[in-house]
Amino acid sequence: MKKNLELETFIKEHYAPLCAVAVRFVGSPDVAQDIAQEVIIKFWEDQHNLQEINLIDNFLYTMVKNESLNYLRGQRRENERYNKLEMEESEDPKVLNLLIAEDTNQALINAINTLPLQSARIMRLVLSGYENREIAQIMGISINTIKTLKYSAIRKLREYFNSGKYEIE
Repeated sequence: MKKNLELETFIKEHYAPLCAVAVRFVGSPDVAQDIAQEVIIKFWEDQHNLQEINLIDNFLYTMVKNESLNYLRGQRRENERYNKLEMEESEDPKVLNLLIAEDTNQALINAINTLPLQSARIMRLVLSGYENREIAQIMGISINTIKTLKYSAIRKLREYFNSGKYEIE
């Protein structure tokens, strides 16, 4: 009973000042209260080992400072982990988009390879950015033939993709 009364008196005497010190370090009253509580519990449980302490207040303030700094270090590590995860998650869509684009390009190349040779060449030139007029000059055929073969190839590619014949690896 006497121990409980001593503990209660000790808490009344030291809790509020310890909270005030902790709040200066961590900035949060709730966290400061937790730190003050932890310090009081640790001190109270180890007081028999700490009998040589002359200035209990100084010792308690040092404990609060250390606990506060430990808390802040832990928060910083947690934030770094969270930021790293956040960064990894933000990179995932980029990687995923690259994989999808690569698969899509491969499927398109496979589909173009099913076209007749002249139509396949025209589609490769179209995908390389050439205009109908330029393709006609390169291939040495009329622009109207290019247009006809190009639109026929586009129609065949649509049929190819709509039929489900293609596979993405």
